[in-house]
Amino acid sequence: MATTALLAPTRLASPAGDATTRVRRARTATIARARRDNLRKAPIAAAAASSTTTTELPPPALANPDACTRASDYTSRRGAVPYKDAAVDVDIMVNDGARAAIAAAGAERFVSLIDPSNPKLLRLLRVMEDGWDAIGVRNKNAGHHSLWPEAFEAGRSLLEEAFPEECDPKFGGEVLSGVAFVGDDMKDRAIDFMQRRPKTDFTMSKYNPLGRLHRDPDAIDYKQPGWMETAMPGSAPFGAEEEEDGAYSYRYYNVWLARTPLDASGQVYENPLCLLLPRDEGAKEWDYEIRKPEDNVGAKEETIGEMMGRAAKNPLSAAPIVMSMFSTRRGQKKEDQFEFTDPNYMSRGSPELTPDDAHTWITHPFVAFDSFDMWHGAAKWDGDEKKAVIDSAADLMRARQDASKGRVSMELRFRARCKPGGREGVPFSPLSSAYRGGVFTPDTVRPSGGEYDLEKGTTR
Repeated sequence: MATTALLAPTRLASPAGDATTRVRRARTATIARARRDNLRKAPIAAAAASSTTTTELPPPALANPDACTRASDYTSRRGAVPYKDAAVDVDIMVNDGARAAIAAAGAERFVSLIDPSNPKLLRLLRVMEDGWDAIGVRNKNAGHHSLWPEAFEAGRSLLEEAFPEECDPKFGGEVLSGVAFVGDDMKDRAIDFMQRRPKTDFTMSKYNPLGRLHRDPDAIDYKQPGWMETAMPGSAPFGAEEEEDGAYSYRYYNVWLARTPLDASGQVYENPLCLLLPRDEGAKEWDYEIRKPEDNVGAKEETIGEMMGRAAKNPLSAAPIVMSMFSTRRGQKKEDQFEFTDPNYMSRGSPELTPDDAHTWITHPFVAFDSFDMWHGAAKWDGDEKKAVIDSAADLMRARQDASKGRVSMELRFRARCKPGGREGVPFSPLSSAYRGGVFTPDTVRPSGGEYDLEKGTTR
């Protein structure tokens, strides 16, 4: 009896080749995406309209009828990206501009922009709303994936669609919920999901839009000793593969969702999540410096008078200010302040990205991205352009109200793994290449400008 083999879709993801090959790949990907877009039966704004046939209200991000109505007019927007010493104004690619940039960079395995009309996304947004207070807020805005299984199941479905060879079992991929920074005996410290609110939000939250560029494994979040071996089993050092079909390649995908209303350009009104596309399809690290906690000694803290002045301008900001006055533990040694954070952070330090004209930044209100291999952080829109977007809204008063709310968002964190060995065109991730090559350990950061052999899964 004849059998039919499942073939994975063609993807631009092999290790970086010569310039001609990369241009050809980028052109092919752009054409393929254009054909796919022409087949869409509904515009981006159809996501909000899809709820009119039921009694359900649209998700908050899509509740404003004006959301995304002028998305086709914008391929980039001007914004300030928070580099180490000072923010730098750059063009941040959006909508079709972001899609073209992803294709040109060969970054389809790193990031996927989720269409607001995607039924799987709408399902996840509804699950998020149903559990926002009962699960998220009740658990202080972050927690272990087992607290919210419906959300992680919906997120898994999106990942399998976006990255089939890494995530879909039909094509040799697998999705694992959570980042496994901690074991089951320390679930109270897990940050597999996280709700972020602006500092001025009346509801106090320690998770704000993070105004610094980073990659998740380098952050100060607590990681249990031995977490790498526990989180990435089967990813043996290069040359010491334990199984015949080779070692696993791991990617840490973050499903990031805006919750506050979108503007007419299809973006959040403030603090967009900016993502840096990988260098040479991930085969080479961008340049960065290492900053350690002692580098911040002597930094000027905000005075009580400055705090109260800020509260007078925005009364809603008074709540977190007052709470911080009572909750901040002063007079401690710096080492003691990191008691519940990564024990290696003090010695390892934090990589700080160096500005480079070659950087390409993108953003999107609903996105799945590799948070361990892509630099990311909260940017600031150019004020004049932001005002122009607001002023162009059909309902100006509502647009101004929505813009004043700041950015509220949620992220779900996953691991995905596959075995590239013997699968033509399926590379190892940069993270796994660094780990297998011995340059990514709990007490070290990956080398600035480091190069990887993504075919073999090791360093060059």
